[in-house]
Amino acid sequence: MPSMNIDFYHFFYLISESYIDNFQTNGEVSSWSELSDTVMAEGKSKSSFVLFKSNLFRRAVLFTMLNPQPCGAAFAGIRKIVDLDISGYEAISLEVRGRGQYKGYEFVLRHKGQAGSDAPSYVYFFEVPFDFEVVRLPIKQFKPYLMGNYYDKGEPLDTSRITSIGILAYGGAHLPKKQQGAAALEVNWIKLE
Repeated sequence: MPSMNIDFYHFFYLISESYIDNFQTNGEVSSWSELSDTVMAEGKSKSSFVLFKSNLFRRAVLFTMLNPQPCGAAFAGIRKIVDLDISGYEAISLEVRGRGQYKGYEFVLRHKGQAGSDAPSYVYFFEVPFDFEVVRLPIKQFKPYLMGNYYDKGEPLDTSRITSIGILAYGGAHLPKKQQGAAALEVNWIKLE
């Protein structure tokens, strides 16, 4: 019998990978929709999510333009309706790099079909690197936010019933860091670990 050059840990890792989207292979941007601040008169922002293919690579690119209100309120991004049980995982990982005027993003989880401004979003803020790297977002560190403010009165995130995910560039109305202008977030894949 030929010897195998893979140990048990690596075998388990290979079969346990769970991609939410792998844009390098077959992930499509059509399952994502825009989620941007287009309501406020002073703070219209915009996003576009496209598949970028060449002879050498295939990836998705989130283009965002933040035009904040005077207080810094703005957001532009994307969301995807899902039906995920992430309770057995420790993190959401993305292989990404960023270009443009800012590097701050938030990854958003919603549960139980909740939507709209009266239900909290569970958020993890992260910075993107200049060169491609894996950014790991620990699921236990997602915090509830309501209308851009930290919201400690909400129920805990039900990780067994995640119904939407999103990636947003933020203006920073209630955050110490303020952002504006244009940027691009290149995404190779998003997966659960």
